Amino acid sequence: MPIWIYNTLTRRKEEFVPREPGKVSMYVCGVTPYAPAHVGHGRHAVVFDVVRRWLMHRGYEVTYVMNVTDVEDKIIAAAKREQRSWREIADRYTAAYWEEMAELAVLPPTIAPRASEHIDDIIALVCSLIDSGHAYVIDGDVAFHVPSFPQYGRLSRRDLDAQIVGARVEEDRRKRDPRDFFLWKRSKPGEPSWDSPWGPGRPGWHIECSAMSTRYLGQGFDIHGGGSDLIFPHHENEIAQSEAATGRPFARYWMHNGMLQLPPAEGEGEGEKMSKSLGNVVGLRELLDRHGGPALRYFYIAAHYRSDIPLSDQALGQAAAALERLRIGLQTIDRLLASQTKSSGTDLDDLEEARRGAQAEFGEAMDDDFGTPRALAALHGLVGAINRIGAAASASFAVSEQGRQRLQMARETLTGLCGVLGLTLEQRPVERGLATELVQVLIEVRDRARRAGHYDLADHIRDRLSALGIMLEDRAEGTTWRRR
Repeated sequence: MPIWIYNTLTRRKEEFVPREPGKVSMYVCGVTPYAPAHVGHGRHAVVFDVVRRWLMHRGYEVTYVMNVTDVEDKIIAAAKREQRSWREIADRYTAAYWEEMAELAVLPPTIAPRASEHIDDIIALVCSLIDSGHAYVIDGDVAFHVPSFPQYGRLSRRDLDAQIVGARVEEDRRKRDPRDFFLWKRSKPGEPSWDSPWGPGRPGWHIECSAMSTRYLGQGFDIHGGGSDLIFPHHENEIAQSEAATGRPFARYWMHNGMLQLPPAEGEGEGEKMSKSLGNVVGLRELLDRHGGPALRYFYIAAHYRSDIPLSDQALGQAAAALERLRIGLQTIDRLLASQTKSSGTDLDDLEEARRGAQAEFGEAMDDDFGTPRALAALHGLVGAINRIGAAASASFAVSEQGRQRLQMARETLTGLCGVLGLTLEQRPVERGLATELVQVLIEVRDRARRAGHYDLADHIRDRLSALGIMLEDRAEGTTWRRR
């Protein structure tokens, strides 16, 4: 059966045919580490982790590249604000990000390149664009000339005269066209800089991804992924500069996940998109500590990846409850497997029929543009069949040898397909939730001690928690914590 992917570039589902048989090359825009990750970053990572897992399940060898944009204007601004070096800011938030990804069961990338480690690749790409007439130098800056690439706008399908409205486009009267964007920026005092043919400077945001993706995957790689908020201008600019430099298609399939929305204000009909630029983010660490990685991951995949989804305590609670139903189904199988085996025992024909149906439905759903809601429904259908058997089983319940084999096959199907989605059915210890609450209590006690001038006690709490691997971070909006 073929896999069908919705391609943002063509606005239709297309049969997935990789560049090289049996292998998939995949680039996903990663984090810009200038602040703690928010729950939108978690969804983005989980979405493409599921895509990767399904391709691997279908037998493909996947090279998965997710970059770290560790040279960017916002990192420089954060460094000035926190009075730290830009590298310290980037390292700090990158480390926290990978810790959070592990809690969400996101597989580590095959390659996780950093922009700061690929300056030579970036400079070479900029030079080729200047030599071909697609870019020009302005006082140590280098800009891409958008009108030189007639296909500009294919991805976003925006009106060319309105493309700069509401987008992350830098205003500069020196540019030949308002839509032109910078490939290289002359460094200012105190900013990171590298030597280049145009003087000391640093790369622009868009050129970094073009250089890193083609460095590891080559031109014309299979899948480029990212959030829908990156379609314009980031991905549009990636296409322009990459194809202008080589004259060949950049990426074959463009995939974009939807946004998270906060609940609407009272009296309003629609929620607001969550983003750092709007200042309305919910921290990923906060929800991981409150709900745990498995429940949060379930919440992300309960909706189709292309849809916008509302974020609420109710929705997160429903996700946790749904995950618990799958876990109870596994416990029921294990209880039935402990039953007696007799030649006159039940063969569990209905269970085998339900297992095969769930397996087929799951595969069809995932092959159809990674339809996780339908795939989860198939798993719950299998659990329903398991629970019906469990509810009817009496103290004298016995299974035949064939029935036992079918129970084991149902167990393997349930855990295996959950694993494809990155869901673990191992029960989370109750103590973990209690530990989270106790840490929060200690933070409140420490805050009271500080306000009362008992600094020795406050420092003692911080030091004891640090010794246990709990790191406190004091911010203007309050104290947060993370595991070291």
